[in-house]
Amino acid sequence: MTEKIQFDKIISQIPDVMKYKDTGSRIPLLQEVLAAAGSPDMEFETIHICGTNGKGSTSTMIRHLLTGADFDVGLFSSPPMYDDREQIQLNGELISYTDFIECYQDLVVAFEKINLTQADFSMFETWYLISTIFFAKKHVNYVVYECGLGGEFDATNATRNVKYAIFTKIAMDHMNILGSTIEEIATTKSKIIKPGMTVISYPKQSPKVIHILQNEADRQNVRLYNSSQNTVLLDEEDLTHSIISLYFEDKKLSDQYFNLGGLYQITNLQNVLNWVAVFNQNSGRKITLENLQRMLQEVTLPGRMELIQKTPPVLIDGAHNINAINGLVDSLEKINSTDDLVFVVGFLADKQYQKCVDRLLDLPATFIITSPDNDKRHLAATDLMKTFSDSPKSVDDRLILTDSIKQAVESARKLQAENNSLLIFTGSFYLINKIRPIWFEK
Repeated sequence: MTEKIQFDKIISQIPDVMKYKDTGSRIPLLQEVLAAAGSPDMEFETIHICGTNGKGSTSTMIRHLLTGADFDVGLFSSPPMYDDREQIQLNGELISYTDFIECYQDLVVAFEKINLTQADFSMFETWYLISTIFFAKKHVNYVVYECGLGGEFDATNATRNVKYAIFTKIAMDHMNILGSTIEEIATTKSKIIKPGMTVISYPKQSPKVIHILQNEADRQNVRLYNSSQNTVLLDEEDLTHSIISLYFEDKKLSDQYFNLGGLYQITNLQNVLNWVAVFNQNSGRKITLENLQRMLQEVTLPGRMELIQKTPPVLIDGAHNINAINGLVDSLEKINSTDDLVFVVGFLADKQYQKCVDRLLDLPATFIITSPDNDKRHLAATDLMKTFSDSPKSVDDRLILTDSIKQAVESARKLQAENNSLLIFTGSFYLINKIRPIWFEK
């Protein structure tokens, strides 16, 4: 049996369910497993990333900076775009099939020690536990853990020895699970704050959110850094990158190339720089200007303002909620305000898709409508079509309903060939991660 086949067999045996808070907090149970595995989470220092949007970008930038400073760094991030193993990375490289299998076998032994089995744990919990065992085996210096959902009850909150908690933008999402108000959502996310850590918050956080984060930081007797100082300035923006000016160690640096596109990435970068300033105060080994410039030039994030074809241009962006859609539309309006666009769109039913549709219709575009590849949560293409057509902003002859993602891709390819438009695939990651293989299949 090849390692890939063995890997696939293991994945097929893991329950693809969500156990988030299904019987109260599962954090003590996960910590019991970690203890049975030898407390691997105590073998490294953790940087915990939590928020609604920007977690992937922030996590990736921090991982890149630390690796550039010669630290060994683990990254646990989700969802994966093209390969499940993207969720566990060491110094930017995916976990090997061999290491995954070995760590899974160690995890099964830990389950047996406390009379549990794989059936007791979800897919996300299992990947988290494997990652922790793997990073300890590799003797990493730091692990960047990205919350999957919420904060208080997220599997990653089982991790101890957390040095920094970094909050990205907190907004409305997953209301059926996290709460129907921004206060409820911020409260559950704030519960990753614990004694002994340092907390950094997104520079443009809403006052209500900051109030909640500050209260929790005070309760845990830790410091919250919430600098709104403009340390990053946008000079020029293109679809997939920007030219920026920034302040680093009290020096202004102009004409810096930043390899992540989207206006929202400017504030994510500012959040990262705020963390760098705190890190450099506390670490013997600093993140240098050279490390920063290399990260700006090289950082990439699959599925976020990703140009998969230059001529004619094809962009994929996992703008899966209203905050992300606003960011995408803002960027397109700034860069491409007068050009005709072609969109392929699909959302999950538990998102604020009506608001997303309303914002997308501010653009001069033809919309090809499909459904994401998620049987449990997908919004039917016919329902999304009705949402588009019911809007007073819509133009019916610019709406195209399709039966499948493959049909949507082929319709988009044909339409783009006729008018050389910018083509954008957006919405759920369960749509976005299917586009590249279909687009390039022979």
